[in-house]
This record gives sequence, C-alpha cells and structure tokens, in this order.
Amino acid sequence: MRALILLLAAAVVALAISIVVEVDTRPSFAQRMGPVFHIGALLANAEGGESAWYRETSSGRSLEYRVVQAPRLPPIAVAYKVVGRRLLDEKGQPYAGAQGSVSYEHKLTDHGFLPLAAPEAPQALDRVWIIRAIRPDSITLDGGGGTAHACWRVDLIDPALPEGQDTVVAWVSDKVPVYGLLKLKRAGETWEFVRGEFAQGGAR
Repeated sequence: MRALILLLAAAVVALAISIVVEVDTRPSFAQRMGPVFHIGALLANAEGGESAWYRETSSGRSLEYRVVQAPRLPPIAVAYKVVGRRLLDEKGQPYAGAQGSVSYEHKLTDHGFLPLAAPEAPQALDRVWIIRAIRPDSITLDGGGGTAHACWRVDLIDPALPEGQDTVVAWVSDKVPVYGLLKLKRAGETWEFVRGEFAQGGAR
C-alpha cells in the first residue's frame, strides 16, 4: 500500500513539474494580453496649455478643446482639469454665448476621460457616457495624407440622445493632446483631429 502511495505521489510531482515547464515556455502574461489601454495617458495626465482642434467633416465647423488649468493636488484630493471648449462656424467665427465658448471643471472620477460637452447642450457638461467596448484599431483621417494611426476604438452610449440614435464611437490615442481624441462620431456628426499642442509646445 505504501509503495502504491509513493508511486502515486511521484506521478503527481512529475505531472506538476511538466505543467510548470510548459507554463514557463509560454510568453509572459503581459505578452499574452496584447496591447493595454492606458486610460491614464489621456486626459488624466494633460497639463495646462494643451490644445486640440477638430473639424466636422460635413459642415466644416471647427471645435477647439484647451486645458485651461490642471492643478497639482494632494493625493487625497479629487483630480480635475478646467477645460475650455470653443465652437466655430464654417467661416471660423465663434458662435455667440455658451454655445460658442464655455469652460467647465472636468472631474476625472465623475466624468470619465472623454469630452462631455455637446455643442447643442452646453449645460450638459457633466453628462457621463456609458462605455460598451474598447478594442485596438487603426484609422486614417480625411486630412491626414493617408497616414494610418494606431489607436483604440471606444464604443459608447450617450443617455442624452434619443434611443436608437444614442451610439457614440470615439477613436483615441495618447499621441493626441487633451482627451487623446482622434475622431468622434455622435448624433450624425463626425469630428476629426486637425492639429494640437502639448503643454511643452510640441505639435503632434
């Protein structure tokens, strides 16, 4: 009986060793995971002075987001950025009132990492979009000269839009200032990144 137990124990040990050897020959966990979505490399690390310009592909309107203030706070404080938004018509003239220019306090813990300012509803700046899926992607912009940009596609639901028309799709990259937003489709409009500057003054 004892011999049988020893034999079984030896078999278990041999099996365990073979499993460890097999696991050790595989790529690391991080390698098997593939690309990782670093949300902290977008608005969370934006600094004062960063700006990003966008153009709406059908109307020719333009949109600017700028980080007005990004205070350095103690670890226990709620992080926030003061973000300004300007909406201009197809001739480059700003719209009147809050529809044209508005700034708001973007709390990262409450508002997420994407722009919440709807041009037609500036009072809804604290609206939260619901994330459905995030996956790697690559896109070319209309004015980008055919250059492909590696990025992340983020599918969302905008609760402020009517049911059936509430889908929002954003393409983001840490190579783009402010929100990291390359392209946004929402409410029948498509906004594409034109130019921008990081806080150090380097255009990307």
